[in-house]
Amino acid sequence: MSCPRLLAALVLGCCSLVTRAETLVAIDNANPPFMYQQGGQPMGLYPLILQTVFARLGEPLEIHPMPWKRALLKGATGELGIAGIYKNPERLQRFDYSAPIFEERLLLYVQREHPLHFERTQDLYGKRIGVIRGWSYTEEFDQAVRSGQIKAEEGSSDDANLRKLASGRLDAVIAIELAGQRLLGQPGMEQLQALPRPLSINPTFLVFAKQAAQHELLQRFDQTLRDMRQDGSLQRLIEQAVATP
Repeated sequence: MSCPRLLAALVLGCCSLVTRAETLVAIDNANPPFMYQQGGQPMGLYPLILQTVFARLGEPLEIHPMPWKRALLKGATGELGIAGIYKNPERLQRFDYSAPIFEERLLLYVQREHPLHFERTQDLYGKRIGVIRGWSYTEEFDQAVRSGQIKAEEGSSDDANLRKLASGRLDAVIAIELAGQRLLGQPGMEQLQALPRPLSINPTFLVFAKQAAQHELLQRFDQTLRDMRQDGSLQRLIEQAVATP
């Protein structure tokens, strides 16, 4: 190859590295300790995992915290990926899924003076249940909400929902165990407690719309997650996120 051609090839190669597109991923901006926004920055367990995995892959990454409903809408168009999402039949038709990132235990929180008997979803019929706007919980619960058997009242965060429960405006709130534990220690939450039986235990995932065709990236993501489980680094990230105030 002549010198001019070699120089041109080097320049093109450098430009391709500089202009390499970042992978865009949305997270919920109000779901600590898993994913949230603080000082304009993405925070929590899922951003930590994403940043670590993508750094190991050598892939540029940009994480966008936003309201969950907006994340779902943007993700469905293929504009960006979504992290921390559950599976349901409708989503499986729209998205390609990674291996599970983490398992979230969904618990029901109630007032101590007004305990709620809960063994199955039917026990919630006719109750006012606080949920996060745009979230899917279980197919059975979601269907009961759609049919009007459960009165789901949407809020922007677990904190907002639990405060409504404390004031007596809800019969129960569904929240992830780790998030609920942190909030029950705040002033005004002393009269609340979690029921022992979980509504569900939901794995969470990284997804991309099928039209984005990110199969190869997801395969590499999955392999790196397996490596992190084996070397203990994933567990250290979990402990770091849970310990963060």
